[in-house]
Amino acid sequence: MIRETAERVLNNLRTEPARYQDDHALFSLVREVVFPRLDRERTAQWVLGANWRTATPAQREQFVGEFSDLLLRTYGTALRQYDSEVLKFLPVQAPAGADRVTVRTEIIRPDGPKVSVDYLLTNRSGEWKVYDVIIENVSLVVTYRSEYSAIIKRDGMDGLLKQLAKRNRSANS
Repeated sequence: MIRETAERVLNNLRTEPARYQDDHALFSLVREVVFPRLDRERTAQWVLGANWRTATPAQREQFVGEFSDLLLRTYGTALRQYDSEVLKFLPVQAPAGADRVTVRTEIIRPDGPKVSVDYLLTNRSGEWKVYDVIIENVSLVVTYRSEYSAIIKRDGMDGLLKQLAKRNRSANS
C-alpha cells in the first residue's frame, strides 16, 4: 500500500512537474491519493493524547478538520521539494495476524545523504492506514503532541483550535 501510493504520487510529479507547482493541483493530488491511506482521526487522537478524552465531540471534530488541513499543507509542501529522489523500501517484518506494522524506507537523494522515513500503519476493519510518520527518528505524532499540549495547557482546547484555524486560513490566503 505504501509503495503503490508513493509510486502513484511520484509518477504524477515526474510526468507533470509544472502542473504540481500549482497549490490547488498539488493539494488535490494529496487529497485524492494520500488522504485515503491516512487514519487522520486516529492520528488526531494520538496527537491530542489525554486531551482527546476531555475535548467535546464538536472540539474533536473541529480538531480533526483543522489538523487534516495542516497535514494537507505539510505533505504538499514536502512533495513540492521532490527532485528525482528515489524511495527505497526496506524489508518489512510483520508477524501473521499483526494489526500494526512499520514500513521502513529511505529517500535516496542524488546530491545529499539518505533520509530515513518510517510509516507506522494500523489495520482497522481489514484496511491498513498510516497513523504516524517518523522522519530521521522524529515522530510526527510526538512532535505535534508536545507542541499542542503546551498550547492547550496555556490557552485551552479552544485556544488551540483558534490557532490552528488562523494558521490554516493564513496559509490558504
